[in-house]
Amino acid sequence: MGETVLELKNIVKTFPGVLALNDVSFDLEKGEVHAICGENGAGKSTLMKVLSGVYQPDSGEIHVNGQNRKFANPMESYKSGVSIIFQETSLFEEMTVLENMFLGHETSKKTLGFLPVLNYREMREKAREIFKRLNTKIDLDTKIKTLGMAQKQMVEIAKSLTFDANILIFDEPTASLTQREVDALFSIILSLKKEGMGIVYISHRLEEIFEICDRVTVLRDGQYISTKNVGGTNKDELVADMVGRTMHNYYPKTETELGDVIFRVENFYDEGFLENINFEVRKGEILGFAGLAGAGRTELMEAVCGLAPKAQGEVILDGKKLSISDYTDAMKEGLVYVSEDRGKYGLIVDMSIEENISMPQLKDFSKFGIIDRKKESAVAAEYMKEITIKAPSPDFTVNNLSGGNQQKVSIAKALAIQPKILVLDEPTRGVDVNAKAEIHKIISELTGKGLTILMISSELPELLGMCDRIYVMKEGRIVGCFSRQDATQDKILKTALEGEGEE
Repeated sequence: MGETVLELKNIVKTFPGVLALNDVSFDLEKGEVHAICGENGAGKSTLMKVLSGVYQPDSGEIHVNGQNRKFANPMESYKSGVSIIFQETSLFEEMTVLENMFLGHETSKKTLGFLPVLNYREMREKAREIFKRLNTKIDLDTKIKTLGMAQKQMVEIAKSLTFDANILIFDEPTASLTQREVDALFSIILSLKKEGMGIVYISHRLEEIFEICDRVTVLRDGQYISTKNVGGTNKDELVADMVGRTMHNYYPKTETELGDVIFRVENFYDEGFLENINFEVRKGEILGFAGLAGAGRTELMEAVCGLAPKAQGEVILDGKKLSISDYTDAMKEGLVYVSEDRGKYGLIVDMSIEENISMPQLKDFSKFGIIDRKKESAVAAEYMKEITIKAPSPDFTVNNLSGGNQQKVSIAKALAIQPKILVLDEPTRGVDVNAKAEIHKIISELTGKGLTILMISSELPELLGMCDRIYVMKEGRIVGCFSRQDATQDKILKTALEGEGEE
C-alpha cells in the first residue's frame, strides 16, 4: 500500500429537497481493502454511484489513478478501471456468462468483406484466463438464470476484469451468501488485494469489516465522520461514529416470565425434505432456529404457516389442532409469518405505509367494498408510533423509507393481524446496526406483552442475544436444542455441522 489509486474530494450531491452528500472526501490505496460503513441513508451507495457514473456530482473532484475524471455514465467509469458489484447483480438472466462478460465492449475482427464480426475465440480465451486467475470454474455457455448468487457474483467480478479494472467496489456482497460462499468470496478478495487491486467494501456486517478490511471510513447523514485503521478501532467506536452516540446494548432483551406451552408442532414431515419435526414454545418465549444454509428452517416455517405444500403432522395452538391449507387459514388462527425478503414477499414498496399495513385484512377496513381511509390511516399511525416507524405520515411511500423502517412496516403489517404466534425470518437482514438494535427492542417489548415469537436468523450473536431457547436444524431435521444459559456459538456451529446437540 501507499500509492493512491482513487481519491474523491469534497463531493456534493443533492436531489430535490435532499442533501445526499455534503462535502464528502475519501481515498483508496493500491492493494487495500477499505470499508465504508454507516446507517441506511448515510450516503454510502450514493457516493459509490457518483464514483461509478450512475450519478454526476454537483461539485467536487474524482481522481482515478492520478487523473481527474468526470463520468457521464457507468461505461466510462468501467473503461477508466472502476467497477462496482451491487448486491443485486446487473447481469442479464437470459444471456450466457460469456455474453454478459463482454456486453458493450465485445472483441471483434474484420472478415474478408471488411465487416467486423465478434471474435468469440479471443473472448473465450480471455474469459478462461480470468476465471483461472479467480480460481473459479464456470461454464461460459451457461445462462445466468441457472447460476446461484455466489456464481453470479463471480461473473460480475470476472466481467470487471475484462475492463482491466484496478478498483473494485463491493456493495453488501454477502447479504445473500452462505458462510461457505462468504469464505470463498473473501479468498478471492484477498487474492485480488495481493495483486494490487484497490477494493472498496460496503457492509452492515461489522464483523466482516474487522475480518477483511485495512481501513474503514464512516459516513453519517451524508457527511464524512472518520477514517480509522481497522486494527486501531473496535465495534463500539465504529457504531458510535455511525449513530452519533455510544451504544451499550445491541440485544436489549427484557427478561419476562414465560407462560405455559402455547404452540406445538408434532411429527411434522414431508417426503421431500422435512423429517419428523417436533418442537414446542411457551407463551411470551422467543424461540430461535439456527442452522447452515439449506438446513430447512425457512421451509419448515413456510410449511407450518401454509405457505408451502402441506406436510404431514400436527400443528397445535392453545390446545387446538389446526387445519391449515393455506396462509389465510394460518392468519385466521393467529399464526403470522414475516418473510426474510420484505421486498419480494413482505411489502408492496410502491404503496404507502397505511396501504401495506391494512392489506391482509381489507375487509376490516371496508364497508360495501369501500375502504374507510380514515380508519386505515388511524390504525397505521398507531403502529407507526408503537414501533417507531420514522416517516412523515401514514401515506408516505414505503420505497422512500430506509431498510430498517421498511422492516418495521413488515412487522407492523403482521402485528395488525393480532397474531398469537409471530414468525420472524431473518428479521434484521439488510438493516444497519442502529435499526437492528431498535428492531431487537421491539421484539423484546412484544414478548413482554405476551406475544410468542419464532425467530430464524443466520446471525448467531442475534440468536444468542435475543432467544430463550435455540433449536438447531440440519438437512430438514432438528438435531439439537440449547437453553439461553447453555448456548454458545461453538456449540451451535458444531451441532449444525455434526448433527448432535443438547436436548
